[in-house]
Parts: sequence; structure tokens; C-alpha cells
Amino acid sequence: MAGQDATEIGRPDVEAALASLREPDGSPVIEPGEVAQVVAEPGWAAVIIAKPAITQRGLKRAYQALIDAHPDVDFELRADNAVYRGGLGFGAGKHLVAVFGGKGGVGKSTLAVNLALTLSAMGMRSGVMDADLSAPDLPHLLGLHPQEAPRGFGWQIMSRKIKPRSQRPRPYERFDLEVMSVGFLVPERMAPAVAGGGLASTLLRYLVYDVVWSADVLIADAPPGTGEELQTIARELPLSGAVFITTPQDLAQMDAERTLALLKEQNVPVIGWVQNMAELTCPHCDETIDMFATSSRLSDAGLRVLGRLPFDTRLSASADAGRPLVLSDPTGPIAYEFAKIGSAVRRWLAEN
Repeated sequence: MAGQDATEIGRPDVEAALASLREPDGSPVIEPGEVAQVVAEPGWAAVIIAKPAITQRGLKRAYQALIDAHPDVDFELRADNAVYRGGLGFGAGKHLVAVFGGKGGVGKSTLAVNLALTLSAMGMRSGVMDADLSAPDLPHLLGLHPQEAPRGFGWQIMSRKIKPRSQRPRPYERFDLEVMSVGFLVPERMAPAVAGGGLASTLLRYLVYDVVWSADVLIADAPPGTGEELQTIARELPLSGAVFITTPQDLAQMDAERTLALLKEQNVPVIGWVQNMAELTCPHCDETIDMFATSSRLSDAGLRVLGRLPFDTRLSASADAGRPLVLSDPTGPIAYEFAKIGSAVRRWLAEN
């Protein structure tokens, strides 16, 4: 960034910018002594607030005051588990969209990868992140096969020290996508041990906030069910919206409803849902065959259908080959459906 050197910004500069912020009763929103730490470098600064129970609204007001005083600096505010970078939290003009399914095996990872690639083809800087910590599939789907974990990452994840942006890890890149996954930290054939003690929260927050993303839209591949990982995603991550994918059958949609109920409790907006394996075209007579009896549970819950993906063996074959089908067959029926889905998601983000 041009303009003011952020290395000159210290606690006095931050305290001065925040001094005018007042509560309705006239008390300061943030006391001078509550600015615990400022970590800065050119064009960027992280401000750590040591104020008990500061609200998200308070963080937003503090962020705006800092931006008004220092418009050439990107600010990141942290207070306990809260992080705010502008916009909806992930950054001004940036979005984090999670893909949910309820059940396992309904196509969440496939949707996440192909949707991110589709949005990239539409001109959006895109990234994809494994939020399924127990089954990190994204490296495999993109043809990345790490054989050993990078050194020092475990310590970095567990450390509570705020690092300058220049010292933070950057995502991998593949097919013009930014990619980050626990699969890069835990090599194939090894079992991820992510359970209890807030480890899921620590790891997910690290992947979102301590990786230097440049993507305008980050697609997170969420786990099935309603367990600790999913609750952390819904409660602690700055989601712009959610996309569901599941098969049309009643059992799958019943499980998706459970996840949907959790998202509603956390006020996470749902963009819509994708019907996967919706139909099969007979290779002999070209007749369309419904794969499942269709349930109306998600539609009755108010979710709109973003697209219907037919059953196509090439979808899984291309995934195992590490080259998603929207790349290997960019003009085929699957790519056409993903174009519809991507257009709907991009339009929803622009409008909301």
C-alpha cells in the first residue's frame, strides 16, 4: 500500500484514534489501557484489545475509527476469540462461504472445489479450505499429495503470539486457486488427531485468520453432522453464507435439516442447496432415470435449489485424478450446472 508507513503506528496512535468512541452513557468504548498490543508493518497492523466481553459492534466501531484515522493501513482487531477485519469479519469486500451436507458422502468436497474453480473462472479471486479436520480431502481432489508435514506448523498453530502478516503462512496454489488444508499438515496415510480441548476451534481459526489469504471468496468444506467442528464453524467463523449439498432422498435431507437447525441458531444465512446425484442418463437409451425418491424437506424449509448435478462417473474419476471435472470437461453438463450454481452464489453475495 502507498502512503503512511504502518511501522510508525504504535499503541499511542491507536489509543488516539479510539479515544473519541463513546458508549451511550458517555464512557469510553475502549479504555487506553485496554489496547494490549499493536503488531505493525508497512500497510498493516494488528490491534489486540484486552477488554472483557467486548461486543462485535464494539469491534466494528473500533475498526472504523482506526480506518478513518489511518486509511492506508489494513487493520485486524482481536479480542479473546473475536477477530474483525472489516466487512462481515473476514475482510472488506471478502466472503467466507461454507459448504454443508448433513450426511457424509453427499458431495461436499466435490462441490467446494468445483464451485471455487467456477467462481475463479467468473473473475473472482477464489480459495478453498478444508474445514473437515478429520477427513481433509481437498489436497487429493486437486492433485496435491504431501508426503510429510512441514516443520514447525504444529507450534505455530498452538502459539497464541500474534505474528506480523509477512511472517504468516501463505496458502498453496493450484489451478489459480488458493488452497489450505489440514491435509498439508498431516500427510496421507496418517490419522488426524483433532478432538477435544478446543483444538478444533484453534485449528479452524488458524486456517481462516493466520493464513495470508488474498482470495475475495473463500469456500470452506465443512464436515458432516453437528459436532464440535461444525459448531465452531457456525459460531466462530465469519460466514457470509452457507450452501447445502445432498441427495434428493428423504433420509439425507433429514440429516441436512439437523445441520440447518444449527445454522439457524447461529443466524448463518443459507444461500440455497444443490441436489447431487439427482438423475442418471441411461448410456444405452439416453432415458433419464431418477436415482432417488425426491423429498421436499429442504424446500419446505425455505431453501431454494441452486442446481441439480446428475450422476456422472466422470465426476469421481476426475476427482481421483486430481483434475476436477469443470476443468477436464468445461463445456459439459456438469460444468453447465456449476455455472448456474456459481452465478447464483456470486449474485447472492453481491446482493447481500
